[in-house]
Amino acid sequence: MKKHDFIGLKCPIPVLKAKRVIKKMIKNEQQFFLCDDPASPIDFKHLCDTEKLKLNIEENNGIFTFKIIKL
Repeated sequence: MKKHDFIGLKCPIPVLKAKRVIKKMIKNEQQFFLCDDPASPIDFKHLCDTEKLKLNIEENNGIFTFKIIKL
């Protein structure tokens, strides 16, 4: 498990980079992605809905932490 820091990047770049990581994940593996783009929750939710991934979103001082679990 690793935190991938995408702070300062604007969507869709964080989601595209996250997709590369997710492709290599195994079942039940979880990864964390950090983002500060206000549009990123929408993009990550769409990604997880279409790829059948579990998503948990937390926000703290404008920084979003996306926990993604491959089902």
